[in-house]
Amino acid sequence: MPQRMFRSYQGLILLGLCVFFISKAVNGQLTWYINSRFVPLTIIAIVFLAVMAQTIFSENRRSRQHELEHPEHHHEHDHAPSSAALWIMIIPLAIGLLIPARPLDSAAFTTKGFNTSAPLVSSDSSAQIFETESQERNILQWLKLFNYQDDITEFIGQEASVVGFVYFGDELEADQFFVSRFVVSCCAADGFAIAMPVRWEKSNSLEQDAWVVVKGKIQSIDLNDTRTPMIVAESVEPADVPAQPYLFP
Repeated sequence: MPQRMFRSYQGLILLGLCVFFISKAVNGQLTWYINSRFVPLTIIAIVFLAVMAQTIFSENRRSRQHELEHPEHHHEHDHAPSSAALWIMIIPLAIGLLIPARPLDSAAFTTKGFNTSAPLVSSDSSAQIFETESQERNILQWLKLFNYQDDITEFIGQEASVVGFVYFGDELEADQFFVSRFVVSCCAADGFAIAMPVRWEKSNSLEQDAWVVVKGKIQSIDLNDTRTPMIVAESVEPADVPAQPYLFP
């Protein structure tokens, strides 16, 4: 493959990656892949991709112009590296384009499992969670409180309102289900699922992976030898997938 053609393909692939990441940032799906704290770094990377693509196209234009002005210096047999390098660059772009973007759901439970005790999560923010209104706490915050507070008496009976997707676990009774979310520390690849059990008499009317808003009072149960908060639901309403489906520690 001629050098100029090889470089042109390189530039097009870099430009394609740039456009792909921009589209994900614009439609809000970028944080389906990475922790929100890395978004600024991703934006910087997008700028560098655009600069690199523009540099390659500019070099090709100068090379073409030099060839026209000095045809005696042109080397027809000037070849580029193997085209295999281009295919390696294409793979991540092809995966991103061909596989529809979607948040992790219960299908990932079979490989990642799930927890009801907020593992790998620091207790540094427990004071802030303690001050948060009970109905504003998310699943991760409730699990943190039960994980790191010795005395949970004051939390029993508090009103809760959490958003998550439905998961039916074998360890639960017929009138119970888990309301679940994924916690992402760095990217979706390291995401792990957390879940709170919910008791609701109409649990069998729900569908797996359906997003819901659960409102009710907090109780404590022992699940797999772990003290776990449970919501005795007063209402379970359908919900849209949140703009940010993941929680961040």
